Amino acid sequence: MCSWDARTIVSAMIRNTVVVQRPVEEVFDYAAQFDRHPEWQDDLKGATFEGPAAVGVIGTETRQMGPRVHTYEWRVSACERPRLLGFETLSGPMRPAGSMRFTAEGTGTRVDFEMVLNPRGLMKLMSPFIERQVQRTNTEHLATFKEILERA
Repeated sequence: MCSWDARTIVSAMIRNTVVVQRPVEEVFDYAAQFDRHPEWQDDLKGATFEGPAAVGVIGTETRQMGPRVHTYEWRVSACERPRLLGFETLSGPMRPAGSMRFTAEGTGTRVDFEMVLNPRGLMKLMSPFIERQVQRTNTEHLATFKEILERA
């Protein structure tokens, strides 16, 4: 007899990397402007933030997910200029947590993005499909992030 329990499904780590041909401080500073994230994340319809990036500061984001629009609250969990930004989502059926690490690489900056979705309830059953979609979407987002910074 085979059986499984949805409580045992664990989110996989989603990882994306891009190298941006800009100095590390510039790349970090752009990423730390959370209200500008809709510029490079096409599914992000709006973002608010309570001031400059600092650990514990709260923000909201409104994201298009298929035909639905959801607004979530999140907070900065790590902020070490110009090396690290971390976040954790505080509401919703998916509670992603992750980080962006910034490392000087030659004349540019390597950006390593990592995230775990942390699905809740029935979303756990859909998480393998959602993780694949988020992986692809994040690749597209980081390509746009790179393009915007290298155009500047």
